[in-house]
Amino acid sequence: MKKIITLSFLSVITLVVFQSSMLKSMRSQGAEPGHTGSPGDGFKDCTNCHGGSATTVPGWISSNIPASGYVPGQRYTISTTNGEPEGTRFGFQVSPQNIAGDLLGQLVITDSIQTQLVGNGKYITYTENGIVGQGSKTWTFDWIAPASGTGDVTFYGAYNSNFEGHKGENHVFLSTLTVKESGSSHVPTIAGENIRLQVYPNPAHDWIQIRFHLSEQLFYSLDITDFKGRHIAQIKHEKSTGSVSTRYNTSDLPNGLYIIRLMTQSAIVTQKIWIIH
Repeated sequence: MKKIITLSFLSVITLVVFQSSMLKSMRSQGAEPGHTGSPGDGFKDCTNCHGGSATTVPGWISSNIPASGYVPGQRYTISTTNGEPEGTRFGFQVSPQNIAGDLLGQLVITDSIQTQLVGNGKYITYTENGIVGQGSKTWTFDWIAPASGTGDVTFYGAYNSNFEGHKGENHVFLSTLTVKESGSSHVPTIAGENIRLQVYPNPAHDWIQIRFHLSEQLFYSLDITDFKGRHIAQIKHEKSTGSVSTRYNTSDLPNGLYIIRLMTQSAIVTQKIWIIH
């Protein structure tokens, strides 16, 4: 009996070690599709697997697209850098999308050793051979610009880095790059001059009412973050026109300052809201 118990125990230990090894291997093969932190991905990012909160950083995605904008059908080089100063293992996922989450243009692999396409070509991420670095890690790929009339394109990127492989602490970052179409007079705005966002009562207790008006049919995303920019929840993500009104339950949120954020393809509008129970 003792021998049987010992063998069973060893079998369990072997299975656990094998599963742990497989999990580590799978993670080293690239990020699961749909984790760029974009509105179209439901704001999912690396924290869904690694935990913690994401820090937004500027300038981690760059390109050779001129300031005048991309030319439809033209091929460009995109570079993305995970700039964790002390990191030794790095990961990323990038996708060019609109607010609805549609892939804009075509991603092209130029370094098959360190990068790969996933999600039917919608996302580019690292490979097992493209994770090791010291202080930062840069990956490059090409992008074929979409058809004429597409307008602004935003590259959404999510990044993970750590110091001791999967045993160490993970840090998650988000970065974006928005490029315009050549000849387009439209410049992305974060002011939202044409959209008035109303949120009341303020301070709020158990609920808030959110109202705004869209002058044309647009995809929009409405979400709530805390004051440090950490995503709390997606309230709405749909296509609409005219007056929009929705109520959101705040009874489970801790007291504090929050941000209601409305995003369309041409504007980002925010409103601060206090929650006091």
